Amino acid sequence: MRVFGWALAFALIGLVGGYAATLGIGVVLMDLFQVSQREGAAAMGLAFVIAPLGACATAIAAAATAAVVTGRRERARQGGSLGPSRPWSRTARGVAGGFGGFVLGYGAAVLILYAFFQLRGSPYFSRSVWALAAAWFPFILGLAGAAGGALLAMRRQPPRTD
Repeated sequence: MRVFGWALAFALIGLVGGYAATLGIGVVLMDLFQVSQREGAAAMGLAFVIAPLGACATAIAAAATAAVVTGRRERARQGGSLGPSRPWSRTARGVAGGFGGFVLGYGAAVLILYAFFQLRGSPYFSRSVWALAAAWFPFILGLAGAAGGALLAMRRQPPRTD
C-alpha cells in the first residue's frame, strides 16, 4: 500500500507540474516563433490539448519512477539488503535509447527550424508545401533519432569484467 500511495502522490505532482511546464514551454515557443494569436486558437490548442497530453506523460513517468524506487526500498527494508543491480535488458535499453533519440532529434529539428526562421527573417511560407515540410520536419527527425538511439542502445554489450 505504501508503494501505491507514493506512486499516486508523485502522479498528482507530475500531473500538475507537467501541465505547468508544458504550458510554460508552449507559451515561450509560441512567442519565440511568433505564432499568430488573432483568434486564440493556438493558445486554446495549447491549453486544452497539448498541455494535458504533456501532463499525462509526466504523471505516468513520475508514478512509474516513484513505484520502482519505493518498491525497491520496501524490499530492501523487509529483506535486509539488496544485491547489486542487474544490467538492463536489451529491450529496456532499446526503449530508453529510442525515447532519448526521439527527444534529441525533435529538439534538434526545433533548433534548426528556429535558426532557419531567424536567417530567413519570417516564419511564414509562400507555398503550403514548404509549410507542411516545416511542420513535419521535427517529427521525422525525431523518428530518425529514435531509430538511431534504439539501434545504438540495442548493440551487443561486451561482457562485464567486474
